[in-house]
Amino acid sequence: MKLPAVVLIAALVWPCRAAEKMTAVTVDGVSYLQIQDAHVVAGGRVALTYPDGGASVLADKLPKAFLDSWGITAAQLAGAKANAEKRTELEFNQAVRAGQFREVEGVVYDLRKPQADWRRLSGAKILTITPDGALANLAPGKPEPVVIVLRNLPPIYADGDTVSIYAKATGPLSFGTHAGERTVRGYDAGRVCARDEIPAAMLRDGLAFAALPNAPKPRKHDAFAGLPNRGRLHVIGSGFFVTKDGYLLTNHHVVEGAQKIEVHYRGQVLPAKVAAEDSTNDLALLKVEGGNFEALAISRKETAELGQEVFTIGFPNIQMQGVEPKYTDGKISSLKGMQDDPSEYQISVPVQPGNSGGPLCDSRAEVVGVIVARLNDMTMLETSGVVPQNVNYAVKSRLAARLLQSVRGLTSTPGQGAKPDNAVKTVENAIAMLWVY
Repeated sequence: MKLPAVVLIAALVWPCRAAEKMTAVTVDGVSYLQIQDAHVVAGGRVALTYPDGGASVLADKLPKAFLDSWGITAAQLAGAKANAEKRTELEFNQAVRAGQFREVEGVVYDLRKPQADWRRLSGAKILTITPDGALANLAPGKPEPVVIVLRNLPPIYADGDTVSIYAKATGPLSFGTHAGERTVRGYDAGRVCARDEIPAAMLRDGLAFAALPNAPKPRKHDAFAGLPNRGRLHVIGSGFFVTKDGYLLTNHHVVEGAQKIEVHYRGQVLPAKVAAEDSTNDLALLKVEGGNFEALAISRKETAELGQEVFTIGFPNIQMQGVEPKYTDGKISSLKGMQDDPSEYQISVPVQPGNSGGPLCDSRAEVVGVIVARLNDMTMLETSGVVPQNVNYAVKSRLAARLLQSVRGLTSTPGQGAKPDNAVKTVENAIAMLWVY
């Protein structure tokens, strides 16, 4: 039977039922259930929210059907990726303009990254400036001078000035005096490099240093020359023991791609291997061999409290600040991370390169998070016109606890119960510095 025209028109415009949003997905063997929200966050990741918390997952690991059901398009992901690449390029250009790439003896160094043979020379008094470099005293006012030769000193200084500068140890140098020849330690502040001088290997692979093409082989004056594979050192980070038999927690990005991991703990240098990892939440569990260790307990609380006082101890910027552990404290500033990432806390605890992987602890010395990142001051100044004050992030401890539970036979350290007499000392005894090759 032929339908009236009005019925046919109605059939053509009858609304279709919207596709139902998928509320469960499995990524890298981890199932996320009862998902209430999914949206794109920084770096092409997708934040998932569910009743008992949330997580941040790489978009590439999520099925297209899942993304489509939440209205997440390829254009959104491409935009997030492009923004991340733009931020990276902006940071790089800022570093070049700030003189963070320096050439010494034919090798270019990226001073944003740990450089074990560079150090901060503070309060050195210039004795005299010569065409070959400045002669300076590192211990002015003391009976016994500590004389050095400092090359590539900026031309703003004159005889008698006091200088604080970052420079590379280049080995002993000789100079003539009225009493004959004298040998002293040599340092080089480096020649500032333009962008087109930076070796392709640094741009492509993110190396901390690389030789200029056709550059003469640099002299081997290395205060860390006794360390095995020194030339292949890639990352220096922090970590902390969670069991007395050697399981240690850190960030996944600290040990990612590692060929060799050394754990520096109370004067010992011990080998370690990755036992379990959670790249989605930037966590890694190492197994360290060769000793008994002090360990920290993971907090059993589901979440920290907004405004809660917390602290960390780690090994930031050892090339400038030395290898002694450094303590900083602050508060939980937000119960979610960047762009409301539910897997992280925002914290006001000051952190720097090298703090990554360190514990974020409460007054009971229990771990409430793992230090993971900080906002880049120069990038924020460019994009928002303001410099952030102590805007840093830590992965929530419940995600660390879940990683520990995935390792068969691992029994984590129980909580302290009562507040320890010295929470800072308790944490200090359980942290370690990681050298990753």
